[in-house]
Amino acid sequence: MSRPGLTLVPAPAARPDAPPSARSEAPAPVPFDVFAQHQGARQVRRFDLAEARWVLDQGRFWTEYQAIVQARTGKTVAYEALARFTRRDGRPVPPARFFGVLHADPGLLLRAELTLKLHQVEHAPRPPLFVNLDPDSWARAGDRHRNPFLALLASSGRRIVVEVTEAMAIADVSRAQEMISALRGRRLPIALDDVGAANGILSFDALADAEVLKFDRTLIPRLRSGRCRALVQALTRMARETGAHTVLEGVETTAEFVLARDVGFDLVQGFLFKDRARHARR
Repeated sequence: MSRPGLTLVPAPAARPDAPPSARSEAPAPVPFDVFAQHQGARQVRRFDLAEARWVLDQGRFWTEYQAIVQARTGKTVAYEALARFTRRDGRPVPPARFFGVLHADPGLLLRAELTLKLHQVEHAPRPPLFVNLDPDSWARAGDRHRNPFLALLASSGRRIVVEVTEAMAIADVSRAQEMISALRGRRLPIALDDVGAANGILSFDALADAEVLKFDRTLIPRLRSGRCRALVQALTRMARETGAHTVLEGVETTAEFVLARDVGFDLVQGFLFKDRARHARR
């Protein structure tokens, strides 16, 4: 059994003598490591809705494109677009905190999501692009017949994979299913994110819907358990038999990269490949 709509091939390597614009997007607009969140960014205090609105109004955001790497060859075959934000004092705002504040104002949340998706698609590298889409924002924007997210993603001319977190797909089944059905109608493949998260619940329907299964980073230490490893290997075999791709997130070391390959993952993503990240400022 195969699933249509997604082929992952290695990204073309940039020539060493190519001009900067041919090798990467513009650098991040602030002088700190864009992977600082991984290293433990300082807790942002007193970040409220007014400052979130200011961040959007002033364009204090950019996109980090994280490499998704083929486990067998080590080649980059896709990128995931991740939003990054800075507050007035220049400190980073963790994306989860930023979007958590925005949920208090559905209109502003919708504006942010549309603005960010447009930026991410416009500046994306050539390989397939993974973007995150919240079913709640999708539902607020319209339906399967008239929806700006669908219009943007389907008409971009790029190969786009839409990520839906497992928790969101389970918590809001009707909206998630409506969104997935509409995206499939436009031949846009779906990735199920956070599979195997410590607080997640595997959903048969969500697994069956996805062309890509992205396994949560918290699985890596648990793979030392023979029982957990056997279960994950069974899931990767199942995915392969149905034509889906598998990704292990949070790979930080060469040893973890080798582990992912041995367990049977097709693709990996994480801090180990930070030097392959690309950035596009506002």
